[in-house]
Amino acid sequence: MDPFLSIEELAREFDTPNLTDWKLFAQNSSLSCYRRTNQKLFYYKFFHHLPDISPDVLHNVVLDVEYRVVWDKYLKEGRKINDGDKNGIYWLLSMPLFMSNRDYTFVQEKGEYDIGDRHFYYASTHCEEFKNELPRKKIIRIENCQSQTIICTDGAEGSKAVILYSEDPRGSFPKAAWSWAAKFGIPLYAKLTHNACKTYPQWIKDKKIIVPNVIEDDADSAAEETAAAAAAAAMISPEDSVADNDDCHN
Repeated sequence: MDPFLSIEELAREFDTPNLTDWKLFAQNSSLSCYRRTNQKLFYYKFFHHLPDISPDVLHNVVLDVEYRVVWDKYLKEGRKINDGDKNGIYWLLSMPLFMSNRDYTFVQEKGEYDIGDRHFYYASTHCEEFKNELPRKKIIRIENCQSQTIICTDGAEGSKAVILYSEDPRGSFPKAAWSWAAKFGIPLYAKLTHNACKTYPQWIKDKKIIVPNVIEDDADSAAEETAAAAAAAAMISPEDSVADNDDCHN
């Protein structure tokens, strides 16, 4: 993986984003996602604006593993793990379009920084092996993945975030899956995140509160048609590869 950007470099992305060699992948009214590739690695850069969510709430939602299981419809399992003195997180993601599910073991770091006259919230993750969390059958273990998230105020009552994410997905995704992600998956996820942030202060006080879900009816008709076409294409000619994954041989 590439080295992490410094906090100062991340902070500059808010004012002068570096989009050289990046291509726009997905966009809606609150989020823009750019992508680039390098051999087996996929890199993503997100710019997210939540005008009614404070930076501290967004930061807490990013970090709260217990809450993530509540609101993230793609996360089948999420929990804290440890290996001696090393603490981390286990995630099992449910993949769309008949692709193999992926799981991760990673460590998470967080911090707060003042640069100039702005206050920034920071979180990062990177995959590490945990000896007591062995790979599971029929699930692809992601071994090369990292993220950085930096958050600040939008100058009013909301927040802005820049998210860098890179991963070796250990397989070839069909074109239908990329179409689904760009036209449907990422905008849907942005709505899920917003709902989670809106409900978080109440959930902290009463964890029985149900977070409003986002369903396909919330998407526009074009996105629904794209998702349906993508699913049909995947059923006709599935191309999801699990090469070099020990799970596929068991």
